[in-house]
Amino acid sequence: MKASCVALLTSLIILVGCVGPIQLVFRNPMVVDHLDGNYQRLASCTYEQLARRQGQLTKTDLREQRTVTIALTKAQEPHCELSFISEDGGRQTGLEVASASGSFPSEHALALARACAA
Repeated sequence: MKASCVALLTSLIILVGCVGPIQLVFRNPMVVDHLDGNYQRLASCTYEQLARRQGQLTKTDLREQRTVTIALTKAQEPHCELSFISEDGGRQTGLEVASASGSFPSEHALALARACAA
């Protein structure tokens, strides 16, 4: 996964060089995993685990969209966001990441979400 992120970043740097000084913002979410379990339970577990190590978190429950998001911030700016999305009638959860700054969550944050599903 790290190699693909580096390749993507390299491609974008080349693209910026070709098209001029435009601001590229990563906003498109990427599906990184499908986990067994209810999205709300997995999001709560992940939030609790992340809060022990990283204090700057915001959790938003979007019940009408059957999604819970956890925003990780750095220096009061959104760093990236984990989204837990209900799938298969609530028996599975889609895990997506999105970033406003181009930085994605550490593998440790993703491992915590996966551990909550175990």
